[in-house]
Amino acid sequence: MKTPIILLVPLINFNFCYSQQILNTQVQSIEKGELYAPIYSLYYPAAKWELTNENTEFLDSYVIQKIQKPNPPNLIIYIEGHTDDVGDSDYNMQLSQKRVQAVADYIKSKGFNESNIKISWHGKSQPETRKIAISKKLKDIRYANRRVTIRIEKL
Repeated sequence: MKTPIILLVPLINFNFCYSQQILNTQVQSIEKGELYAPIYSLYYPAAKWELTNENTEFLDSYVIQKIQKPNPPNLIIYIEGHTDDVGDSDYNMQLSQKRVQAVADYIKSKGFNESNIKISWHGKSQPETRKIAISKKLKDIRYANRRVTIRIEKL
């Protein structure tokens, strides 16, 4: 039995995007279907949505590698965008939309069928509830909320 690797890094306000893989057992309460891979998260600096080299390397190594395996099952990818609580609601909705669209466009550019990619964006309306921030500092909590989650399910 293979054990998924989990990346544990204290959340601090970096000037680049950070990526994380979450064990399936940690996210059972938000599952919608049968997971094909762990749920992945990309974290962003304030007001940023562009994919960095670190983001694309992470996406290639984990997400793209999973969906391009020989003879994968029929898959659907859910991409959800979120922001911190800084700024007004309209701005945060647009920012979270740009974040998910950048990730979706990258996955599509690698040949994944667009009809099997489902995107949604929530702005600041769905704050992070998992206890992944070691610190209780406001800047760390905000950083944990500036994220895009990617969930790959079997159809």
